[in-house]
Amino acid sequence: MPTSLTVAAKATPNTAMQEPKQSIREQVYRHLRDKMRSGEITYEDKLVDHEIASQLGVSRMPVREALLQLKSEGFLEGTSRGFVLRRFTPTDIANIFETRLLLEPAAAGDACKNASIKGLSEMRSMVAAAERAYANDDIPGFMDSSDAFRLTWVGMVPNPHLVQTIDRLRDHVEAVRLATLRDKAIRELALKHMKHILDAFLEADAEAVKERVAHNMRVSATCYYSTQETILSSSAERGTEPLTAKSADL
Repeated sequence: MPTSLTVAAKATPNTAMQEPKQSIREQVYRHLRDKMRSGEITYEDKLVDHEIASQLGVSRMPVREALLQLKSEGFLEGTSRGFVLRRFTPTDIANIFETRLLLEPAAAGDACKNASIKGLSEMRSMVAAAERAYANDDIPGFMDSSDAFRLTWVGMVPNPHLVQTIDRLRDHVEAVRLATLRDKAIRELALKHMKHILDAFLEADAEAVKERVAHNMRVSATCYYSTQETILSSSAERGTEPLTAKSADL
């Protein structure tokens, strides 16, 4: 578990203790979600409530509640000591992508119809940043640019409930995505798809946007399957298969 965890809104431990427990739980939850998105929490990390509470300078209970919420939402699973990132099976990934394919291309089409000059400019800038990162073998930079590109068009989707749903579905397999993008050939393919999607947005062609986002997701799913099978094989070799929730430490 990274030792640099901090609760952003917390000035001191005393300040944190004065805030309502619900507020601290939300901060811890959001903090852990952000760490998962950035890849700072990996499949090797054990998330234990009292250790995280000590690192953050907060009490154990709101941390426990945040971890249990993440488990109930499908991001974590129980082990004999704490929680770990959920290891999705290829079937899990297929089901997630099937659902995403029903929602995300249509959302992208809506974003195209609702696109702003500022949003399109930001998308263009993120593609340029991804090109530089790819050329320099800057993996974190490429991941950041790819994330920002997607966040920009998602930010132009007019339906906030749809945005929340597609973001949560994507977050479920974020750890697999991060592992997949460590392969330069896959980064090259991802960059190509970003450019194609950007071109469709710039042409204000909502149908082309939907088609290209759907194609990108199908290709991504294939890459994810391969990566996740490797992760599951490594987990089995180490004997780290998750246990039931009842046997978890938290």
